[in-house]
Formats: sequence, structure tokens, C-alpha cells
Amino acid sequence: MVRSIRVTVAGVAAVVALGCIVATPAMAENKKHHLTIALGYQKFSMSDNLPTIDADPGPGVDIRTFDFSGAAAGHFAYRLSVKKNLDLTFDQRLAVSTVEGSDFTFSTDYFGPGIRWISPKEGIRPFVQANFMIVSEDLEEDLGDNTTLNRRKSGAGFGASAGVDIRGGNLLSIPLEAFYVYGKPDHDASGWGITAGLTFNFGELK
Repeated sequence: MVRSIRVTVAGVAAVVALGCIVATPAMAENKKHHLTIALGYQKFSMSDNLPTIDADPGPGVDIRTFDFSGAAAGHFAYRLSVKKNLDLTFDQRLAVSTVEGSDFTFSTDYFGPGIRWISPKEGIRPFVQANFMIVSEDLEEDLGDNTTLNRRKSGAGFGASAGVDIRGGNLLSIPLEAFYVYGKPDHDASGWGITAGLTFNFGELK
């Protein structure tokens, strides 16, 4: 199952990236409001015993180790441009990892405000960003008979990212981003990843 998720996410990212390469960046006005939705891949750092879980299938059968370090990633964000080169941003990053043959699903949620420094030029706009984040992890176990057991913890963390925003016109742009998130609400939920998606830009920036 996790393999199919990775293939799907990689396919979406590849199509968006190919569109960026083929298309010529448009010269468009800088806007005030920005809504982003993106998909990608995240790799957990795994500095402790999660998200790797040992499963004992029973007497006479070797213990199996399930590696949850690779995850499908999602990114949702709202940005408010206060200057042509400075945005206030609110981001939510999600990562979900499940492995075929395992009864566990490991997921994380990173949410918080940040600041983005972005090129004021039109067309291709490089950026760097930093966020303070509330980090939550959830370990769900399928107990059978439509019953699940959830173990959820939350704590403080931070995020950093860099990339380019490729304008396709006044309304749409395509963000390509590499990111790092840090947090240890219970176990190590830190990791790095890449995303690609669409941003809707609107409102006059005076």
C-alpha cells in the first residue's frame, strides 16, 4: 500500500515539475493573498525506535520489522504578502505512512505560523521560509473487528523550507519546495521532504 502511495505522489510531482519545465514562466503582478495545496514525499529521520515497529507474528515465525520512515506528504498554506518580498504564512504539513502487512499507521501533523522571504521579481521567484510549529504524531493500530487503538502526542517544533514559485499568470503559480521539519512530541517525528503543487494568488498588493 505504501508503495502505491509513493508511486502516486511521485507521479503527481513529476507531472507538475514537467509542466514547470515545459511552460515559460509568466510575467504577473505580485498579489496579496496566496492559497497553496501540494503533494510530495517525506522521509522521517528515525533517530529512535519509531517509526520502525517490530511485529511478532506468532510462535515459530521470525519477528518482522516494518519500516515507516517513508511517507506520503501533503502541504496546505495561506500566505499574506505584507511587502513584495515578505510574506506572513500559516502552514499545515501532513505525513502518513503505512506498510502492507502491518496493522499500524504512523501519521504526523505540523501546523504553525511563519515568515517567507521571497524574490520581488516576477516569473520565477526563489524563496526561503521558517516556521514555528505544533507537532502531533498519531500511531494507529488496527485491532480487527472494526476496532482501532490510537496513541496521540503533541509538542513544539519548527520547520524550514526553500524553493521556487513559478508564476503561470496572475491567478496561478506552481511551487516547488524542499523542506525540513523538527519535532519530538513522543518519538522523533522530524524529517525532510519535497512537494509540488498549485498556488492561487489574488488581491491587490499596494
